[in-house]
Amino acid sequence: MPTDTPTSNRPHRLLAIDGGGLAGLIPAEALIQIEEQLDQLTGTQKPLSDRFDLIGGTSTGAILAAGLALGHKASELRDFYLKFGKEIFTKSFLPVRLWHKYPSGPLEEHLKEVFQESTTLGASELRTKVLIVTKNATLGNDWFFTNNPNNKFFQTNSGLPLWQVVRASTAAPTYFPPQKITVPNETGKKQTYEFIDGGVSSYNNPALRVFVDATTPAAEGGLGWPMGANQLLLLSLGTGYSSVTIEPGKASGYTLLGWAQYMIKELMNEANLEQNVLMHIIGQRPPAVTSATVELVSSGAAAGVPGEKALDRMSTGAQKLVTYQRITVGLTRQRLDQLGLHDVDPAKVREMDAADQIPNMQRLGAAVAKEQVRMEALKSFF
Repeated sequence: MPTDTPTSNRPHRLLAIDGGGLAGLIPAEALIQIEEQLDQLTGTQKPLSDRFDLIGGTSTGAILAAGLALGHKASELRDFYLKFGKEIFTKSFLPVRLWHKYPSGPLEEHLKEVFQESTTLGASELRTKVLIVTKNATLGNDWFFTNNPNNKFFQTNSGLPLWQVVRASTAAPTYFPPQKITVPNETGKKQTYEFIDGGVSSYNNPALRVFVDATTPAAEGGLGWPMGANQLLLLSLGTGYSSVTIEPGKASGYTLLGWAQYMIKELMNEANLEQNVLMHIIGQRPPAVTSATVELVSSGAAAGVPGEKALDRMSTGAQKLVTYQRITVGLTRQRLDQLGLHDVDPAKVREMDAADQIPNMQRLGAAVAKEQVRMEALKSFF
């Protein structure tokens, strides 16, 4: 069974990681800094599975979340992208590419290596609670796989291979084929469903869903942890913001595939925007930490959204439900120049499958981590 809820009165700590393909290197580098700084602050070396009580992830964030929950070091998970990213994002032969750009074989092979085929969602090897966001394409609804025993689907889902659940969350339409998973119902009858990327939902940024699962009463399927800025910490790690633009006159020539890819990216942007506005209103950011809306504005993705001061006024006087920090970056020329990455093309690192940009994505992640990870401001939670 997973690690039990702490019996002390210490605050609970949550971690949420966005989807974004190879841009998972951005949160991966942040995780390395978080791990190193917490080891220094506490004087003890621990995996992040022992630091956080619930880790949630969508798509590429699901790989990181599940890997952390198993006790892997953040650097090991970063190396997953460095070692296998190019192989995973090698295009299929043309007949297969009519349905998806990449074969699932290399991704599945390496997920099995990291998570082991025998490890299940309810396995004792999971050292903390984990939440994986997927979409059940067969039924047309979002599915949240978790090892929380209070969840009403835990008994039927606990025996599912963890690698399959993670693979389902990474099955981005037009990029990878759906993942079939056979799920038993309460009577033991089995049904096979096809799952696609959890990013094709409102939860490509899973922060709000992680918060909801953590605070929903246990009797209603959640973890029942108390709310409050001193009782709950949520770190949310993003894969970068960018506006989805089309050059003037080009939209009329878009193919069905072109529009499909456009809509997937735009959906992810809209989900990120909505989640961060909501979390800004209900959450209190740590001292001397910049609001995530700054990165939204810098990316051009927040047109029409109230500014940071306006959002602060909207929530003034309201009881804050969580201490919330968002770590991410706007993928613009100006922003990358501020980080000293003058030779990195923002248009290229925006693509979730740009295997030739893996070194630059790692550099970008390291620069963002150096700039924004400040665990000293959160040491009271640890």
